[in-house]
Amino acid sequence: MTLILEDEVLSALERHGVEVPDHAVLEDPEEAHDLDFDPPYVVKLLHPEVAHRARAGAVKTAVPSRQDVAEFAQQLLNRWPEGRIMVQRHVDTAGGVEAFLGVKRDSTFGPVVLLGVGGGLVEELGTYIARLPPLDPGEVERALRRMKGGGALLSEVDADDLCDLVGRVLEAYREEGWTELDVNPLLLKDGRAIALDGLARG
Repeated sequence: MTLILEDEVLSALERHGVEVPDHAVLEDPEEAHDLDFDPPYVVKLLHPEVAHRARAGAVKTAVPSRQDVAEFAQQLLNRWPEGRIMVQRHVDTAGGVEAFLGVKRDSTFGPVVLLGVGGGLVEELGTYIARLPPLDPGEVERALRRMKGGGALLSEVDADDLCDLVGRVLEAYREEGWTELDVNPLLLKDGRAIALDGLARG
């Protein structure tokens, strides 16, 4: 399977009506000075062999200026010359909830939707529900309220809007021919759902 990196995943989701932060990919650190959105920024390495960027020191948040982006991008490319650099507008997550939205293909049932609390330990903690599409908002709400932390998700975005979001994500998943998709974190805040990060396999 081919790993689809974050820039392609977020662009595909955006085409299907999923909100994502402003972002750009730099091939050269000096391109940071031409960014057409304002700081602060999040700077991330795009490299298929660096899955845990935070542990590798390959991501930095709240970068205050284009010059700081250029300097950090150069440091990353010195370490990983074959990588590329993704720059996103920094999104304030305070007051919101980080969710996880995944789609995995089951050999018998086809796509299965995973929805729950986001973060690095989502699968280990089991804080998600698994459902076959199309999702029913009433059933999703009941399932999330039974799940630890699920009520927090519903406090930011209601079940109808979550199911509508899942429908748009599934459209992207099917059109792109992916076999797996992980959107984590998916920021839920004040009725909005913003995909901050994503990886897929195709």
